[in-house]
Amino acid sequence: MAIFASRYEKKLPIDDTAAINCEIATVEEIDGHTEYLLRVQRGDCTWNVLRRYNEFSKLHKSLRISGIELPLPGKRIFGNMRPDFIAERKEALQVYINTILMNPILASSLPAKRFVDPESYSQSFHDHAVQHALLCLRNDTVWALGGTMGAIGWRLRKHYFKVTTKPPEKSSNKLVKSGSQSQQSKHFAAGSNGGHSVSIDAGTTDPNAEMVAEWLEYGPDKYVDEKEMNGVLKSLMGLQHPHIEAIVLAANTENGGLFIRKFHKHGTLKDVLCMVATPKNPFLTKYGNPKGRTALSMKQVASYGKQILDALIFLHSKGYAYGHLHAGNIVIVDDCVKLLDVENHLLGVPAFYRPFFVQHSKIHSMETIDVYCFGHVLFEMAMGYPLQESVVRQITECPEALKCLLESILSKEACKAGLPSLEQLLGHRFFTQYAADEPATSEKPYFKLSLNAKEQLRQAAVKAENRLRDEQKSVKNQKRIVRVQELMSSEEEKRKSKQKAKLEHKQSKLKQQGSLQTSNGRLSLAAATASSTSQVAVGGGPAGATDSITRSDSTPEEPTMIGHKSLMPATHLPRQEIQASSGAVERQTSTPNIASEDTDAGEDEPTRSALLESICKFNRGSLRKVRSND
Repeated sequence: MAIFASRYEKKLPIDDTAAINCEIATVEEIDGHTEYLLRVQRGDCTWNVLRRYNEFSKLHKSLRISGIELPLPGKRIFGNMRPDFIAERKEALQVYINTILMNPILASSLPAKRFVDPESYSQSFHDHAVQHALLCLRNDTVWALGGTMGAIGWRLRKHYFKVTTKPPEKSSNKLVKSGSQSQQSKHFAAGSNGGHSVSIDAGTTDPNAEMVAEWLEYGPDKYVDEKEMNGVLKSLMGLQHPHIEAIVLAANTENGGLFIRKFHKHGTLKDVLCMVATPKNPFLTKYGNPKGRTALSMKQVASYGKQILDALIFLHSKGYAYGHLHAGNIVIVDDCVKLLDVENHLLGVPAFYRPFFVQHSKIHSMETIDVYCFGHVLFEMAMGYPLQESVVRQITECPEALKCLLESILSKEACKAGLPSLEQLLGHRFFTQYAADEPATSEKPYFKLSLNAKEQLRQAAVKAENRLRDEQKSVKNQKRIVRVQELMSSEEEKRKSKQKAKLEHKQSKLKQQGSLQTSNGRLSLAAATASSTSQVAVGGGPAGATDSITRSDSTPEEPTMIGHKSLMPATHLPRQEIQASSGAVERQTSTPNIASEDTDAGEDEPTRSALLESICKFNRGSLRKVRSND
């Protein structure tokens, strides 16, 4: 075991279903090329990753087998270092990585995990699985490990291998039958160096059946002690139920467990719904963008749903929770449901629908988890496609009884108020209306756990539920923080837009005032010119004086400003002063505000006094626009 430990560093279990957020924070230029700084967050953990565009391109090639169109920006040879092009590409790459992380199938793939978290997913999971699978079968005299079957499942830490039976050895070793399993012809062989296995005799299995070995690492919810683990494995070997697939071999090490069961060539229920012809293809190829989808009839939905509920109720009655119900863990054999991976709860691995029910605080017990997952399976069987959200918004094209049943599990109101129990679901009118009577079977349900094992499983379930509640609180706090940030950003944007509108209004008002002042100045100059002309006309004779008075009466009487001095119109002066100053006005036509040096002091005094008096009495508030008669 020391050799294996040196090649693989054991780390704390990571919940691979936890949501990951990635933001391209900045762009750096290193050694003549552009690198993008990714700020990644999973729960309360945050780290930074530097990636080049070529690495984005490699990720795109590895995800191409899914058949999903991804918006990767194109490559440019010339001008790729321009600041405007880099800023545009940064936004496009952010959209690209968001598209990947928002797709549950792409986000759970190993290339996507390694891209955003290379430290946690850089090791070779396959080599680690091979080493421990060989360790589990080293002392087994029945089964031999074969070649790998590839990534046919969605779990990153679960690997599938072909197994064959070993030829009989000529030895005196005999298999010892367990007393509680004598009726099943099973044997128990304890391996050395931490490897323990429980196996069915190969003679009792179908010789033509293809067998598969599944290695799975322990998850973050593994709380059963190693001493009690072997006893629970023996109990799982003795589990019999018409709707639960039997385990042929169960083995475990300090890192995980190995389980051998029958492989069904036609695939799982998900393969049937996605019309997958080759179940051995990679998970991304089968379910990324399936070529076709089909739904089951209402009779099949009701019959299969009722059988699933029977199996779940049986497990819970024995103190064992399932917790991992989804279409990929169900096989249909002659219209009979078989549940797979019943050992996942014991190993403490995260559930398939955990990213969904972690958003609802009312789904925190093992029974409510099974009820919620059953609702998703029922929806997928009836509609032909999976529900991509945690709650259903609108249900159409189904009978009223099924609609009522789905809404009692998957509606937003149900997830807030509380879900029904498994017994309540089994008594729903949908199953009484559409489900057919099950044929009698000779196989009696059997599952025996010791009192110590039941207590260990109960404590493990409580710890798993507490971890789920803590994660739900964290998700709720993160949502609250996001809402506050959005609110603050919206308020900030409103404040900025309001300030901008005020500034624009102020600038437009200043422009209007400037234009009014300019037009008033021009009109004042025109009025002053007209006033000086009228004064010249008055000095020419009585007729001129009469004409000037008539024109001044027809236009508004306003004092005007020219430069820093004021000019009093001639109509404001007494007739005697107008006649006395007629000679001075004739000399002031070009500069009406400045007295001529050639004018006599006696003749200039009346005009000067009148101008001073008009200056003293001038009121700027009475200014208004003057319209010219011309």
